[in-house]
Amino acid sequence: MDISTLATTLLSDDTIEGVTRATGASNQDVLNVLAAALPALLNGANTQATQSTTSSGFANALQSHAKDDTSSILSFLTNADLKDGNAILGHLLGSNQDSTTTQISQQTGVSKKNTGLILACIAPLLLSLLGKALQGNNKPSSGGNAFTTAAVTALMSGLLGGGKNSLSGLTSLLSGVLGGGSSSQSGSSLNLLSSLLGGGSSAASQQSSPANLLSSLLGGGSSAASQQTSSFNPLSSLLGGLGGLLNVDPTKMMPGADEEEDKK
Repeated sequence: MDISTLATTLLSDDTIEGVTRATGASNQDVLNVLAAALPALLNGANTQATQSTTSSGFANALQSHAKDDTSSILSFLTNADLKDGNAILGHLLGSNQDSTTTQISQQTGVSKKNTGLILACIAPLLLSLLGKALQGNNKPSSGGNAFTTAAVTALMSGLLGGGKNSLSGLTSLLSGVLGGGSSSQSGSSLNLLSSLLGGGSSAASQQSSPANLLSSLLGGGSSAASQQTSSFNPLSSLLGGLGGLLNVDPTKMMPGADEEEDKK
């Protein structure tokens, strides 16, 4: 499992609908909160996996959640154990749980109560997906244990340590997932991102290059970005957050970005 697979699963239609049913929040609110929260949740998982004081407990948690029946993600989330999810958040976010929830609430415009419920709902699924990935990656001999601290560290390193290669597929994949409607059928990452900016073809025509378009989308520009201050953009939040987590400049992910750089 790579970062693209994990992200698209956590933002799939079934995931959004399941969390909506469990929490009563709207589909759009669920999508916005998950897109904003995913980098923080992955960072928390990475911290749990790599710190000597928490790695063993985290490995045990992944082993336990690997047994969850997620054959139907919709059903799993509809019946999510929110108390367990809140406990998981306490480990992943630690003392920053309340402040992180508040920040995501303010960023997305979703109430703090619903933001907390959405995060508590998705947390068990995140651990289940990580646990199943670890189980699939490690098939020890009879009597062996796939859930060692070294294996957990390697799993998170594989997810987050791939740098540019880990993020390169997210632009096109998540444009389709987060764009929806006609934008997902445009056949072009540029058109998808233009639609996500809210301006359609006219927004694209105002940009001097695909690289500048994505830069504006991620908050680095002033033209389109300044026109979007009143609405939360889930793709912008997710790509920007994951870019920082992976130590990658997301503006390099757009087709044509390399050519634009060569012209400078």
